[in-house]
This record gives sequence, structure tokens and C-alpha cells, in this order.
Amino acid sequence: MSNFDIDFPQWINYGNSNKEIASQMEELITKQWSPFNGQKMANVFIFCMAYGFAKGKKPEKPPGSGSMPGSAFDSEMRNHMKCVSICEKKDLEVAINANETVKICEGYAYAGFPEVYDKIANCDSKILPQTRIETLIKEISS
Repeated sequence: MSNFDIDFPQWINYGNSNKEIASQMEELITKQWSPFNGQKMANVFIFCMAYGFAKGKKPEKPPGSGSMPGSAFDSEMRNHMKCVSICEKKDLEVAINANETVKICEGYAYAGFPEVYDKIANCDSKILPQTRIETLIKEISS
């Protein structure tokens, strides 16, 4: 186990002190129309982080403090977070600084969340959840 895993913060901030964001996050993990229905908030966080990074969004510090347990992020998710932080800082050393890595990733996740939510929640109701997420993935893959 690396120091990154040992030192991973106890709480991650996705901006839940913003009531609208908190409500939208809840919708994404509970509504039938969402491809994240039944999943953990951490899955939404990682997708929004990747989306925000791939779209070149400017990281935004989420309001409030951490409310999502760090334990919700498995080693694969943490590796994705390390990759984003390394690319952002252009420095491998950031991967062993868990707090800096998390801060960077919180910024990208918060910056990407509104667009991800909007594109998933506000599309034609006939579009299947899987198609909604595939559309977002194609958008950042091209």
C-alpha cells in the first residue's frame, strides 16, 4: 500500500454545501433516468472529474467542506485521481501528496458537475441512461 492510500483524506468535498448541487447529486444516484442510478456518489465524482479535466474546464474550489467519505474511493479511482493531478501539475511528485491530489480533483469534479448533470437530466426522456453517458464519453473522446 502506498503512502497515497494511507494518507488519503477522510472526507472529500463535492460541493454539497450548495443545496442545488447536493440535490442534483442525489438525483443522479437515485433517478431511473440517470446512468448513475444505484451507484455511489464517488462514481459520479470520478466521472465529473474526468469530464471536467478532458473538457479543459478551469478547476473550481467547491464550497463547504468534505462530506463524501474518502473510503468510498477504491484504488482504481485513486489512481485516476493521481493521473489527473500529475497531468495538471506536470509533476510526478504530486501523486504522493494526497491532499494536493484531492484538492485538484475536487476542483475538476466541481467544475464538470453542472454540465454533466445538465446533459444527463435535461435531455429527451426517451433517451436511455446508457446512451446519455455514452454521448458524454464520445463528446470528450473526440
